[in-house]
Amino acid sequence: MHETRWMRKIQVPIIWTIAILFAAGVIWWSVATYMSGKSRETGSTTPTNSARPEDAFAYLTKDGTPLEDPIYWISYSEYDDTVRDVLSSLSQRNIQLDPYFKGSAGMSEIDVRYMVLLDLIDQKILIYYAKKHNIYPTEDEINTRVEEIVSKYTSDENYKAQIEQYYGSVEAFKEKVRKSIFPSVLKEKVQNDVLKDVDQKLKTYFEENKDEIKNKYERVEASHILLTSEASALELKNELLNGAINFSDAASEFSIDRNSAVLGGSLGSFGHGQMVKEFEDAAFSATPGEIVGPVETKYGFHLIKVATKTVFDTFDELKSSSAYDQFKNDYESDEFKKWFENYKNNEKFGYVINDEELKIYNEFKKVQNAGNTDEYLKKLSTTIFNESGGISVEGSYLPIAIFVQLSDEKLNNLKYELNDLKEMKKLSETTPATILSLSNEEIEKKLSELNDSTDTKLKDLYSDAKKLKEYQSKYGEDINSVNELLETKQKEFDELNSRFATAVKFLYNMMPYSFEVLNYMYRVDSENPEVVLRYNEGVYTHNLKPLLDSPSTLQSYLDYYKQQLGDNARMFLIDYPLQKIERDLNTKIINATNAATDLKVSALYLLVDAYEKLASLPDQNNILVELYLRGEKRYLNELKKLLPNDNDVASKLEFVEKQIEELQQETTPPATE
Repeated sequence: MHETRWMRKIQVPIIWTIAILFAAGVIWWSVATYMSGKSRETGSTTPTNSARPEDAFAYLTKDGTPLEDPIYWISYSEYDDTVRDVLSSLSQRNIQLDPYFKGSAGMSEIDVRYMVLLDLIDQKILIYYAKKHNIYPTEDEINTRVEEIVSKYTSDENYKAQIEQYYGSVEAFKEKVRKSIFPSVLKEKVQNDVLKDVDQKLKTYFEENKDEIKNKYERVEASHILLTSEASALELKNELLNGAINFSDAASEFSIDRNSAVLGGSLGSFGHGQMVKEFEDAAFSATPGEIVGPVETKYGFHLIKVATKTVFDTFDELKSSSAYDQFKNDYESDEFKKWFENYKNNEKFGYVINDEELKIYNEFKKVQNAGNTDEYLKKLSTTIFNESGGISVEGSYLPIAIFVQLSDEKLNNLKYELNDLKEMKKLSETTPATILSLSNEEIEKKLSELNDSTDTKLKDLYSDAKKLKEYQSKYGEDINSVNELLETKQKEFDELNSRFATAVKFLYNMMPYSFEVLNYMYRVDSENPEVVLRYNEGVYTHNLKPLLDSPSTLQSYLDYYKQQLGDNARMFLIDYPLQKIERDLNTKIINATNAATDLKVSALYLLVDAYEKLASLPDQNNILVELYLRGEKRYLNELKKLLPNDNDVASKLEFVEKQIEELQQETTPPATE
């Protein structure tokens, strides 16, 4: 139904609402969508008189000169406490980060550490502004805000009980709020000071961007019933209008959109561009409470019932709508970001990092943002590798991780260039000179004339000539120069690929716990039985096992992917990934003569576990269950050969054989006399 698919919303405890409230005070713009955490009141600790900026984790500069007041420094304890809280909050939300590689989370631990640092630096700049303009938050202001928040969440007995369970007591919660509230109060006071006459500016902004604002903030909350034919939709609509059945029950019973059917047809709230055009037009035109349709889309015929609608054509209508607060908040946030970036540049603020690892990462991010990674990659290469081609590193593995990422990107680019050059060389040898002597326009004209021709050979010749000319404009027409370039690029690729493999193997030995490093290692040495086992164990643990361990989670994923893949959703989620794991383990470990017995045993146990979990999933027919049990039996038999005296294996094998026998008895029809 959606052009961009939706997933079912999950209820979360109130405690996360509170944690997210704290997060807004810690990381304003960078990682707000990733974390829930809390910060410390900046400047609450007074350093000793002997403290220097160089002793801090990082410090603020202005016009290249360090700011001497310690309130503009980031202490090691302030930084470490904030990072620890952010990472802990991420972990509690089951977001696991790799130390240096982004992985499935979309960010790494070093990314989080770096963004926390940058946001603490921004916080120091806001403190500078607040001090200069005499709007620094007072103790009374902090106390007032703390009381407001605590009262809000403890006035409800259910919320209060959750708070007491999570924090130990209301007083402990209050102390957490106190330590977390300073950044948000600081930002609020600065924002109020720099953004003047907002209401008048909002009206002007609305008039200048009306269509864009309507598309962004107009919303409809609706339910629908999706049917296969117009006749069935009209028949059901009459029953709904006559009161023979209510909309929710009808959706649950008749709608072929089973994802919304289980919710009584509810699609929740949606805006412009989230539904197919015919559906969107009907929903936004409907009167709340009335049933409209049938509306035909590529999915079928819809009956639509709008619960609420937020639409507007004038600023006054927007101002009186439920969308106004969000519109105003977004406008103020965007304007404040623009002001803040200008303020930092105009006042010539900078910062110095004293932590070695983040100093390295800061340099890398600046190079990356400037798009000049090739020179940086060469610099890393000369730093990391010694004369014999081995790794020389002291302290952090971060430079090696950065080298692996950058060299991987470079190798991919080189592959494309090499493929181009090789194809160009081949086309140069096979394209007739008579065709190649034509201009680009003449070749295009000839291709157009040959569009309906059955002479595929001639069409291919002109297509090849067109492609060759495109290559020549990119790499030059001199074939000798192209051959030299091909040789140079191939040499560059081979040398970089060799160093890439060396760096990956080093990280594999030093960081065996990193699944992302294991992914790289599998690419480098996919025939090594130990690597094959650990890689497939990682894939199974990260991707498949969580679905097999939780039928409700699996069903949620199936509901989502069914909208895109239909009946193939299960194969995409379960069957294909398991088949790949199974094929890899069988070929390279279980049936391989060079694999150690302990690796074979581990591989077999993994497959036994997978098939056992598959056989235990609910709502499966007996034929499928028996198929999975036979897979489990097969690998238990292999285990028994390797572990003949293992009673657990023998016992499990006996149990599985009994299950298969019982299933066969259930499906065998009784004999007739």
